[in-house]
Amino acid sequence: MSEQDNRGAELDCSAVLADVWLMLDNECDEATRRRLKQHMEECGACFEAYGIEEKIKGLLHRKCCEHAPEGLRERLRIELHRTTIIQVDPGA
Repeated sequence: MSEQDNRGAELDCSAVLADVWLMLDNECDEATRRRLKQHMEECGACFEAYGIEEKIKGLLHRKCCEHAPEGLRERLRIELHRTTIIQVDPGA
């Protein structure tokens, strides 16, 4: 694989990994879900990262008895979305 092809794969992987939590939280549309699943079927590193994130989410769900107040959850969701967009597209 050429250096440019490798950089393209890295960018694609970083975009996929940025969207993994959207998929885990069922906050993405069906087209995004299909794109993520297709990429992970072809990319072992992203599939492994997804598995780790999925296990972390499951562990947090089992071990955390209290729920954050809805206002805090919404602020976190907005901040995570804003941060993810900035990381994926620093020119935006």
